Amino acid sequence: MFQFSSLVSNPFASRSTPPEAPPEPSNVSEEAATGPNPFPFLGLPLELREQIYSIYFNPSDHLVRSTELEAKGFFGGVYHWDFDLLRVNRQVYEEAKKVWRRENVFVKVATPWPSAGMYRVYLMATEGVPELLELTATTLSGIRGRLLVNHISSEGLVPIVCTDARADAFTSYHAVVQITAPFHGVVPEHMVVMLVDDLHLFTKTWYYSALSYPMLNERLSTTFVLRNPYVEPNDEEEDAQGEQEGLGIPVALQRKLLLPFEHVKGLHSISIHGYSPTVREELARLQAKPIPTLRESVESATDFMLAGDAVLASSNADTNNNDNPDAQAANEEAALQALELYRKAFHAIHILIHGRTRRVLADDFFHDSITSGRYAGQTGITVRVVLRLKLVSRTIAAYNKLGQWGEAAFWGFRTVQILQESFNTDFEHFLTDFIEGSDAGWVYVRTGIAFWHMERDKEAWLGELISYADEPVAESGRLWVAARRFVKSAARADVRKELQGYGVPQAMINLFGDVATRDEVVESTVADDGSSTSED
Repeated sequence: MFQFSSLVSNPFASRSTPPEAPPEPSNVSEEAATGPNPFPFLGLPLELREQIYSIYFNPSDHLVRSTELEAKGFFGGVYHWDFDLLRVNRQVYEEAKKVWRRENVFVKVATPWPSAGMYRVYLMATEGVPELLELTATTLSGIRGRLLVNHISSEGLVPIVCTDARADAFTSYHAVVQITAPFHGVVPEHMVVMLVDDLHLFTKTWYYSALSYPMLNERLSTTFVLRNPYVEPNDEEEDAQGEQEGLGIPVALQRKLLLPFEHVKGLHSISIHGYSPTVREELARLQAKPIPTLRESVESATDFMLAGDAVLASSNADTNNNDNPDAQAANEEAALQALELYRKAFHAIHILIHGRTRRVLADDFFHDSITSGRYAGQTGITVRVVLRLKLVSRTIAAYNKLGQWGEAAFWGFRTVQILQESFNTDFEHFLTDFIEGSDAGWVYVRTGIAFWHMERDKEAWLGELISYADEPVAESGRLWVAARRFVKSAARADVRKELQGYGVPQAMINLFGDVATRDEVVESTVADDGSSTSED
């Protein structure tokens, strides 16, 4: 039907066997006992056996991460499946193969650019020359003005099945995505195979790459080819019929294979083969939707933040009241809802939060000025910095409300470190005058609350506290002292109220009292190591 030079087998490539299909079963007799009283596995109902096969092949259980793989560029890990089960006998082989094929769908991505481990798909964003494509990623990243390179791999962590020669030999894929740069006359000859369930990670980072490099997509062409790896075409007539009917691939699966590319907009050209017209039209509609503007991004983040504030404020202010289980449960639910809204606010300004991982993306997108709306006259980068600080202080508050002191300390102290390392006269002026310093102060105050609770039960929190052993500021007393420079008079009453709500000793609360007495309080309540000297 369609043939691409980049997909022709490379006669010089190594033909190591990829995990494209289960191995053939051994000829060992079913009656051959492998041990005393073997479990009658084949006596189980087929439905239950298929569930066991599904668990056996579960990709997340076969994703391998290691420092060795990271050194090769595979920061997202590599899948290593175990096929020993399929060597039991013919029946198990046939049953498990059916489940394997049903639940593991693969996509082959072809690009013109090699890279470390090839899981990073490098794209040309501005003018370049073909010979530069042979340089390493490290070299390319240093060529300013001629070639800008970015990789597609959400958080640099797209799990990979196989690459290069093994990917070239891989045949059990349902879709091909070929990326070309027509202005440079290069063809896709470097391969990477990934699971369809990881495809959204690939396309989302492509999306963020295009935000950072506005000319990226207009210089790229992409071809999408659908195929059925488990049906052999008999003749050209059947092949042509399959072209019209989606090759026998269910429309739901076609959507999973193609629609993640809704995030890839403004390409020089797109060519789609084999997919149902309905799916193609749906992709076209989704790609036609414009991305949120700078103003829309920051205002959406603000709306999510304010919604989170409202939910968090609805919880009981008495955080130490354990007498009412229903109230406690309601407070915890409110804090969790607020955390989710704060994560959405971060996401709106292209900061992705996954567990303790934070990835700040698309910086260049925020360099323009905002001309209308609530932030009119300000630059996007300034508004983003302010929103980040506000969201961090609120995230710490939500974790404190949940009693997750380790999480609160982690998120708070990371920002404290950034503030400490960035400190100079201009930055302090920006924090204290331009944004009035209140949110920076709240970061220190709330992080101090988290550390204070862990310090009260050091044995239980030893694992967390040890990670801060080399940080001189990582003590509740020192954090509260540092907070004083940011906490303005108008905010001191709120700070005192929050500290009281968490049972902090009055001597420490007095740090945020009248200006005339605060210095005296510091000397009497903060030890040399920064911890509180007050008794509970």
